Amino acid sequence: MGEDEPIATTRVRRGMPVAYRGPDTDRDILNPETEPPMLFHGHPGRIASPAVQHILVDWVGLEDEPASFAVGYCPRTIDGGWAGPVVPALAEISEEEYLLRKQRIDNGERPVP
Repeated sequence: MGEDEPIATTRVRRGMPVAYRGPDTDRDILNPETEPPMLFHGHPGRIASPAVQHILVDWVGLEDEPASFAVGYCPRTIDGGWAGPVVPALAEISEEEYLLRKQRIDNGERPVP
């Protein structure tokens, strides 16, 4: 499987399946009982709020954690303060890929091997 490519800013919309492109982190997961215990590289989710300056994602298994409802993603700005062409931390994935990664999370595995 190749590396997930960043999503184009123009493609961001509510309900779109995406994957997290950053490194594994447990920074914004407060409940020690939460499963999975971290946001993994490649973690699947759906865009909950598409406001380009603060895109919120409901991450699989982390819907009740700040990682989903408080942490937002945005494109880098370009000259003049305009939104850049991509959102570096998020990748657009297919519904099929979303379901595959969700199944892996549900089985206690990493979303991507």
